[in-house]
Amino acid sequence: MSDAGNRLRPVCAAPGALRRILCLLAGTALAAPAVRAGGFDFAALLTLVRSQDIGSVEELLAALPAPQRSRYALVFESRSLQGATPENPRVILFGPDARIILTFNGSPAQRGFRVVETMEFDDGEKEFRLRELVFPDPAAGAAQVQVSEVNPPHCARCHGAPPRPVWDSFPLWPGAYGERYGARLSTRERTGLATFLARQPTHARYRQLLAVQRFADPGTFRPGARKQYAAVAQEPPNAELGIALARLQSQSIARELARRPAFASYQYALLGVADASCGGLAEFYPRSLWSEARAALERFARDTAAANAREAQLKSARAADGGLPRTARAASSDDALVPLRFVAESALGVDTRGWTLALEKGTYDFTLPPPAAQPLREGLLAEVAARDASVQDLSRYSTSSDGDRYCSYLKRRSRAALGASKEELSALGSEVAEAPSAAPGAPATSPGPAGRPAALQLCINCHETGVAPRLPFSDPAELTRQLRRRPAAHGTLLDEIRFRLSAAAGTQHMPLGVNLSEADRETLERYFNTLATAEN
Repeated sequence: MSDAGNRLRPVCAAPGALRRILCLLAGTALAAPAVRAGGFDFAALLTLVRSQDIGSVEELLAALPAPQRSRYALVFESRSLQGATPENPRVILFGPDARIILTFNGSPAQRGFRVVETMEFDDGEKEFRLRELVFPDPAAGAAQVQVSEVNPPHCARCHGAPPRPVWDSFPLWPGAYGERYGARLSTRERTGLATFLARQPTHARYRQLLAVQRFADPGTFRPGARKQYAAVAQEPPNAELGIALARLQSQSIARELARRPAFASYQYALLGVADASCGGLAEFYPRSLWSEARAALERFARDTAAANAREAQLKSARAADGGLPRTARAASSDDALVPLRFVAESALGVDTRGWTLALEKGTYDFTLPPPAAQPLREGLLAEVAARDASVQDLSRYSTSSDGDRYCSYLKRRSRAALGASKEELSALGSEVAEAPSAAPGAPATSPGPAGRPAALQLCINCHETGVAPRLPFSDPAELTRQLRRRPAAHGTLLDEIRFRLSAAAGTQHMPLGVNLSEADRETLERYFNTLATAEN
C-alpha cells in the first residue's frame, strides 16, 4: 500500500510541545489496558501512537509489544507498494497468530519508506481490514501521523474486495528469505541475509526485531535430524505465516458462505466434503440432483486443474527469474477442495477465485505444509454448529471407530435438506437425533488410576522418561486440563492424540513402533475422550 489517493486524518493534531503533553496525558491511561485486553489489535496500535506521541516508524517499532516483534518474514524482492532489497528487506511482522500484521522496509530510497502497512483480522465479522499509517517527513516540516481509510482503493488492486491476504503457497515463496521449503538457502539468499544480519544490530529500524538469531540459523530453513516426537512442529517463517493466514482466511470463507441464503440447504454438504474424510459429493446429494451435477463437477475439476497448472508455471517462472532452478515448482494444489468450491459456486453463487493466498489471481492453490490440516473444515464446523449443536458434538468422534456417526449424520441431513425422497432417506438408515454426551462405551465419570487402559503405560514410558516431549499421562487431573487447552500440530492436544492413534497418521502413529489392537486403540481413545468431556 502507499499514501497515494488516501483520505487521511491527523492523529494528535495539537501544535508543538502542547501536542506532546496532551497526547501523553490523554493516552497513557488507555494504552496499557488496550494492549493487554484481548491481545494487540489496530485499536491498541492507534492508542500506542497517540499515548506516546509517536512520530516515526522507528519510534513505533520500539514501542510495539515483544510478541509482535518476535515473529516475522523477510522479503527481499517485493511486488507490493513497499520496496525491498536483500540488505534492506521488507519486514512482515505477524506476531503470535497473524491477526494483526505490520510491514515496513529499511531504506529512505525505497518506495513506502514512511508508511507502515497494516492488515487486521476482524474476529466479529471474519473479514480482513487494510490500513496505512503514514509518518511525517521531518525534512518537509510535517508533524502529523496520518491514518488511511479502511481498505483504500489502491490496496484492492492486489488484495481484492473484500480483501484477502496475498502470500505465496507451500512450498515456494519467491523473493522471501527461505524461498524453498526445507531447502538450503541459495547463494543469493545467503549473501543478502549475511549483509542484513551484519547491519541489523545498529540499524535504526531492524534493531527492534527480536529473535533475529532464528534467521542466522541454517536449521531454520533446512532442519537436521529432529526427534520423532515433536509436540509442536517448528515451521520456517514463510510456512508459519502461510499456515496462520490460511486459518484466518478459512474463517472468512466460511462466514462468506454462511451469509448466503442457500447456505441452510447446502451447509451439511459443504462441511462433509471440506476435508474429504466423509466421502465424495455424490454421497451428500439426492440421486436426482447428483445426476444433474456430476458432469458439471467434472468440467469444474478440469478447469481448476488447468488454472492451477498455469499458476504453477507462472510461479516457477518467478522463482527462475530470481535464480532458483526451474525444478523448484509449486506442489500440486489440494484437490480435496474442488467439490466444496463447486458447491459454493454452483449452488451459493460465491466466486472462489479470491480464496487462495496465491499471488496469481484466478487460481486455486490451497496447499499447506504436510503437518498442517486443511483449516476450512474447522471454519465451516463453527458456522454449522451455530445452527445445529449436534454437529459439534458428533465431530469429536469423527476420527474414532465411531466416526461414521458424524459422516452419516451429515449425509442424511444434507440429502433431506436438498429434497431426497423418503424412500432414499429410509435406505440410509435411521437419523442420528442427537450426539452422544460422552465417547461410545465410556464410563459416566472420569476413571481414576485403577481405570487406566493397559496401553496407557506405553505412553507413560516415552512421555514421562525423557524419550519424548513431556506429557502428564500418569496424572489424570493434569492431563484433563491440558487435553483441550494445550496447542499441537493438529489443533489441541486431544486432536493430536486422536490423529496419532488413527490410521491417517501413517508413520507418525503412536505408540511408535507398536501396532495396537483395534480394541486397545479404541479403549485408549475412549479414555482420553472421557477426560476431555470431564473438563467441559
